[in-house]
Amino acid sequence: YFRELIEILAISRNQKLPQPGEESQVLELLIQRDGEFQELMKLAVDQGKIHHEMQLLEKVVEKRDNDIQQLQKQLKEAEHILATAVYQAKEKLKSIEKARKG
Repeated sequence: YFRELIEILAISRNQKLPQPGEESQVLELLIQRDGEFQELMKLAVDQGKIHHEMQLLEKVVEKRDNDIQQLQKQLKEAEHILATAVYQAKEKLKSIEKARKG
């Protein structure tokens, strides 16, 4: 961007008399480049905000994954305890039935 400006300014300095409209051309180019630069800066800021939000969401997802893993572990433990209790209850019923028959 600024290379064009510098080239135009260098050419105008090397010439003894400035060409008509040259100053306005440089000014227009400078205004145009400034607008483009401002748009790029806004885009960079927006992308930075999006990146930050994504990092926060990734941390939330990671925490939720850990919570889910903990719940799965607790569920497996509860399932094991329940299976053991059901087995013991069946065995107790079998022994009660034997005692009644005996």
